[in-house]
Amino acid sequence: MIVKAGDIVRFLNTSGGGVVVRTEGKLAYVEDQDGFEVPVLTNECVVIKDEKPAAGGGEAVTEQEEPENYDFPEEVGDDTAPQVYLAFLHGDKPGQASGNLRAQMVNDSNFFVYYTISNLRKDGDLDLLYHGMVEPNTKVALDRLGVMQLDDRQWQVNLMLFKQNKSYKNMVPVSEVIKIKAARFLKENVFADNDYYHEKAVLLPVIKGELERKLEALSDREINKALREKEEVSVRKKTKRRDDNKMLEVDLHIDELIDTIAGLSKGEIITIQLDKFKQVMDDNKQNKGRKIVFIHGVGNGKLKTELRKLLDRQYKKHVYQDASFREYGYGATMVII
Repeated sequence: MIVKAGDIVRFLNTSGGGVVVRTEGKLAYVEDQDGFEVPVLTNECVVIKDEKPAAGGGEAVTEQEEPENYDFPEEVGDDTAPQVYLAFLHGDKPGQASGNLRAQMVNDSNFFVYYTISNLRKDGDLDLLYHGMVEPNTKVALDRLGVMQLDDRQWQVNLMLFKQNKSYKNMVPVSEVIKIKAARFLKENVFADNDYYHEKAVLLPVIKGELERKLEALSDREINKALREKEEVSVRKKTKRRDDNKMLEVDLHIDELIDTIAGLSKGEIITIQLDKFKQVMDDNKQNKGRKIVFIHGVGNGKLKTELRKLLDRQYKKHVYQDASFREYGYGATMVII
């Protein structure tokens, strides 16, 4: 389906949609109802209104194409570690500099999330700011805010997680106070590359991971020590790989698979890595009980994410988990055939 400027589209794998402002290669920039410009792959857009000239040069006619059924985004990974973030991005729109920030909520989980966000006053009372629901594995825009509006604020964020039309494990409601200071947004280096946006953002976790909870309990000196240790074990190790009846180690770093990456796109590189993964899985499908460690590295997390999607979809009968932290840092997945 051809997507062009002026088309009204619906997103295929996430909620939302809007008017296509422009297209650049395989990306369409869609302005939603709140005026946010969202970059989306064109093959993830469904055109629901396409303005075309009528035959004979008459007035434009509108054709509508509506999907018969709406499917919520496919579940990714397991449900043991849902992640929800408050995200802050520069400007009124991507690439538009201003003194404002765009506040959004990111739901990186297989659950629907009801949320309330309130300003926590000094007397302990709350003033409701935002409320609503975020669908699984998607994000919603909350507001545009001037940086100084956020000075010395405390936001009380309450979440309830659930699933529709299927059973699920009970998730304890989340109640978290997020402390916000304007000064942090005035430092350019706090906006960082991330897995959720095509631009740099500040991500504040509402549901904290195990590492974040541990860091909160540490002193500043202990935090620095822990971060140094994390960096040391995350460095790729040049050690001899194991290959025996009990354990097979497969290094998916691209320089271990081919001699040169000259002329290859990022998409072609990750395809080569995933093809190697599928080859090893197929070669060992009869070796019941064998453990295979796939070393994918840390990087931006793309290879790890795609590898685990394949395990969830094509290799469901096999068990997988993070490989030994002591031996591989954060950069390996172990599969048990």
